[in-house]
Amino acid sequence: MSFLLALILGFRLAAAAELVSPWVKFAGAPFLSLAEWGERTGYRAFPDLKSGRVLLEKKGQPPLLLLIDAPYSLNGERFLALPKAPRLENGTVYLAAESGARLFLPLLDPPAAKRLSAELARVAPAPPPPPAPALKPAVVVKAPAPAAPKPAPETKANACGRPVKRIFLDPGHGGYDTGTEHGHVREKDIVLKFAALAAAELKSHGFEVSYSRSRDVFLPLDIRTRLSAEWKADLFISLHVNSSPAAAVHGTETYILSPDATDAEARKLALLENAVPEGKKTSSSAVEAILWDMEQTSYLQESAYLASDVQGALVANAHDLLNRQKAGDWKNRGVRQAPFYVLSRAPMPAVLVELGYLSNERDRKLLSDNKFQESLAKALAEGVKKYKEACRGH
Repeated sequence: MSFLLALILGFRLAAAAELVSPWVKFAGAPFLSLAEWGERTGYRAFPDLKSGRVLLEKKGQPPLLLLIDAPYSLNGERFLALPKAPRLENGTVYLAAESGARLFLPLLDPPAAKRLSAELARVAPAPPPPPAPALKPAVVVKAPAPAAPKPAPETKANACGRPVKRIFLDPGHGGYDTGTEHGHVREKDIVLKFAALAAAELKSHGFEVSYSRSRDVFLPLDIRTRLSAEWKADLFISLHVNSSPAAAVHGTETYILSPDATDAEARKLALLENAVPEGKKTSSSAVEAILWDMEQTSYLQESAYLASDVQGALVANAHDLLNRQKAGDWKNRGVRQAPFYVLSRAPMPAVLVELGYLSNERDRKLLSDNKFQESLAKALAEGVKKYKEACRGH
């Protein structure tokens, strides 16, 4: 065989090898179909393209959940952020090399992990280390160059790309579930009245509003979010008031969903709010519950923006009102995180607002005051309006 013929055959073999390689590139990054990931890891994929969810199963292991176009996964009850989101191309779901490494390598036995690591090193080699700094030249005094203009900071215009029109308000508790109660003031009554005031303000800004309850009735937690989904709400806002063993604790805080609470106080609050009276729980499979959790996880960034806007508006309004009355200040307790059941079941950006503390004497008086409630309701509507205006194209 001549050298030229061998060279041609070599090129053809190399080209053929490249054609049959299961790895494909999207935006310069190597991806592998979930079926091919299954060959390497033993996890079988069951995609539901209509909902965008993918269940990954392996005998003896907890299920893994993925959302197409969302950079999150769920391993049992543990959320995991992925470097790149799974993507759908021509009916096939692909997962990036770096995402597959983060998801699968910790779950494989040492031989399988070693084989997969070697393959990943070939298709997605680590970037070369930065070059060593050059030796400093002799010092030469020069006039300082004009400072380059700083790039404009990224704005929240990238927070969402969907319309924000339909707002679902969820006044907590109701019926025989009074929520927290101090001095004959009951949480269920405060938030029901506040929801009506907030709805009127939201409607004045052109929003459509619906409720989980508009009267004093009990509703299980999952019914509340199911109603919001059936109404096709764009935002879900759950309304509550808080309580603390320390009477001095006061102010407003807004929560987004997280499997890990901000602190012990937030964890305790979530446990209390998640409690459903015996006999009132609705049945749902573990997989269904995980799927709901995953759906909310895909909205976490937008929920965080919404929480920031609502919290900021509520606190600023209360602060200004009390300043004018020379009645002290209002505590900004910040945007916090906790594993609230009602948030995990909301298939849209969702927040839970704790308007104030009934266990604090001043908060309790203010939350029972019509003018203060009306002022807070206007602030909540302003916060939602601000979030809407930050959404791209709306």
